[in-house]
Amino acid sequence: MKVLFVLDNYSKYFSIDDVVRELYRRGHEVVLVMGMEEKKNVPDDAVQKAKTDIPGLVIESLLKRKFLRKFTRDIRELLNYAHILNNEETRQWDASKWDRFFRPYVWRMITSESGKRKMKDPAFQKSLRSIEQKIPVAVRIKDHIKRHNPNLVIALPLVNSDSRENEYIKAALALGIPCVYSMYSWDNIDSKATFQSRPDYNIVWNKSLAAALSRGHAVPPEKIFITGAPRFDRLVENKDEYILPREEFCRIAGIEAEKKYILYVGSTFLVKSNFKKALNEDAPALEIAEALQQHPHTGDVNVLVRPHPSNAGIVKNLHQQQRHNVFVYPAHGEFPDTEEKRRMFYNSIYHSIAVVGINTTAFLEASALDKPCITIVTKEFGETQQLPHFHHLADGDFLETANGAFEVAEIVEKIVAGADTRSVQRHAFVENFLKPLEPGKTAAEVYADLVEKFGSK
Repeated sequence: MKVLFVLDNYSKYFSIDDVVRELYRRGHEVVLVMGMEEKKNVPDDAVQKAKTDIPGLVIESLLKRKFLRKFTRDIRELLNYAHILNNEETRQWDASKWDRFFRPYVWRMITSESGKRKMKDPAFQKSLRSIEQKIPVAVRIKDHIKRHNPNLVIALPLVNSDSRENEYIKAALALGIPCVYSMYSWDNIDSKATFQSRPDYNIVWNKSLAAALSRGHAVPPEKIFITGAPRFDRLVENKDEYILPREEFCRIAGIEAEKKYILYVGSTFLVKSNFKKALNEDAPALEIAEALQQHPHTGDVNVLVRPHPSNAGIVKNLHQQQRHNVFVYPAHGEFPDTEEKRRMFYNSIYHSIAVVGINTTAFLEASALDKPCITIVTKEFGETQQLPHFHHLADGDFLETANGAFEVAEIVEKIVAGADTRSVQRHAFVENFLKPLEPGKTAAEVYADLVEKFGSK
C-alpha cells in the first residue's frame, strides 16, 4: 500500500513520525508532501532523521494552486471567517485578527453591523460554499497525486487558514482516492478555521476531540475514528527509557541539582485583555521567580524557563534581570521533534516538582509524566485561557489554578510539603485524552490499522 501524507509545513512532521515508522515497519510505502518554507528557530531535524532511518521514504515539496489562486483564497477565507462568526462569543480573538486575509475595504464591509449579519446568514454561507465547490481542481496538483498513485491521502492540519493541503484533498476526491483528515494537535479543532473539502474519514485522539470535531465542524460521528495520541505513545507506556539521572540532567541544563525547581513552559504568544498579541512572557516568569524567593517556604526553589522557539525573544530579557533563581534551557527553546530533543524535554519535566504555564501543550507531557500542573491567570494575559481550545484542559480538572505569582508560590509550598491534590484527575486525563482505546496496542498501531482499512476499500 502507498500512503501520501500532505502537511502544510515540515515543522508538523514530528506529530506523525511514529505513525510513518509503523507503516514502514509493516511494509507500506510512504510519500511526504510538505511545505518546505523555512520557519524561524524550527530546523527540519525530524524530517532529516526520518530520511536517514527510513529507506525509500519519498519527500517532496507541497505545490500551490496557480489558476484562480487569489479568488479561491478570498472565497475560502470568507467561509472561514463565517465559521468563526458562527461561534463569535468564544472566538473573539480569531474574529479580531482575520483581517490579515482581506483587503482593507473588504474587511470594513464584512465587519460592519450589516456585514456581520450577512456573514452569519446560513443562506449566504451556503451560496459561498456553492461557489467554492465550483472552483476547478488545480491540474498541477491533480497530476502530482496521479504520479504517485497512492491508495490513501492523509492531510494535516487541514483546518488552518489558507490551507494548501485542501487542494490535495480536493484533487484526491476528484480522482476517487480515499482521503483522511488527521488532527495535528489538541488545540487545532476548536481554534482554527474549518474544512473546505470534506475527507472520507477523520482521525482524532479521543472522545472529547471527536465531539469537538462533530459539534464545531458538522462532521458525522460515524466518520470519526479514535486512535489515542501517537506522539505520546512511548511517554505514556515507557517513560523510563527517556530519564537521565538528576545530576546528569541538571549539569546539562546548567541548573543546581541540589535545589528543587519548577519548570515554566512558554507559549507561542499570549493574548491580552484587549485581544492583542503579547510576546513578553518573561514578565510572568520573573514575577513567579520573585514570589518564590519572597515566600518564607519556597525561597530555595528555582525556576527553569523553557521558552517556546517561536517566542525566544524573552531569553534576552530573562538574562538581563540576572536573577540567581532563574535558569533557561534550552537556550532559545526548541520543538521536541526528535528522540534526543524529546529526551531532554521530558527530563526537564520529570526532575521538576511542578510545571507552570499559561496555556501550553506541555501540560499534556507533564500529565503523562505525572507532574502537578499550574496554570497562572493574570489580569494582563487572562484572555489566553479564554481561547476556545483551553476547555479541553480545564474540563480534565487536573490543573491547579493560580491567580497571580503569589498564588503560584502558595501552591508550590504545598507541593514541596508533599501535597498533590489533582493526582487522581491527572491520571484520568491521561487515560481519557492520550491513551489508545484498544488495550495492548499503541496509538500508532491503531492509526496504522485504520490506514490499512481505509486504503484497502
